[in-house]
Amino acid sequence: MAVAPASATVAPGGSTTATVNTAVVSGNARTAALTTGGAPAGVTATLSPTSVTAGGTSKLTVTASASAAPGTYRIDVTGAAGTLSHTASFTLTVSGPGGGTGAPVNGDFETGSLGPWTCESGGAVVSTPVHGGSHALAAAATASQTGECAQTLALSPHTKYTLSGWVQGSYGYLGVRGDATASVWGSSSGYAKQSVTFTTGSSGTVTVCLHGWYGQGTVYGDDISVTS
Repeated sequence: MAVAPASATVAPGGSTTATVNTAVVSGNARTAALTTGGAPAGVTATLSPTSVTAGGTSKLTVTASASAAPGTYRIDVTGAAGTLSHTASFTLTVSGPGGGTGAPVNGDFETGSLGPWTCESGGAVVSTPVHGGSHALAAAATASQTGECAQTLALSPHTKYTLSGWVQGSYGYLGVRGDATASVWGSSSGYAKQSVTFTTGSSGTVTVCLHGWYGQGTVYGDDISVTS
């Protein structure tokens, strides 16, 4: 049994696929149950189908959440038929926020804490309202502040990206500044998807921002991502 390709690199919030190949080693082809193991917190590994007849294939899908910690991990795929079993490995590298990958760390806020986002006074991770999962970001706009929450990313220079996120509230702003400037505004009583494209300059360093407007109340954001 083997996995092809045997390795891949994804950004937090990304996914990749590989093919699990099985073979008849001796005797008749038997049906093997396939399982995965070793995926770290924030990473899921699924197989489809979860059982194959020797000689068949299964699709391995590995997904890293926005909160997955950067690093290199071994994920095992085991095929078992009766008392026999074989294991093949797949190496997943979750890239860091400074590697030009573009994924904000903790963009889904499922860590339950702000870091590495920073916010003006009153900004917090909340359990309601949320778009997906169990947590979202609250940017506390008041009469004296927009409530900005931000995270700085080191992206690849001279590259086109799309910033996306789900935003709820009055005069919600989602955008970037620094080596590129782009933004989108919206007002919604429920979560609405906001997206804007931008192209980095020579440094690639941008700051992703979510905020409201003076005196307009709290704006909520969830599942914020940057993709190339």
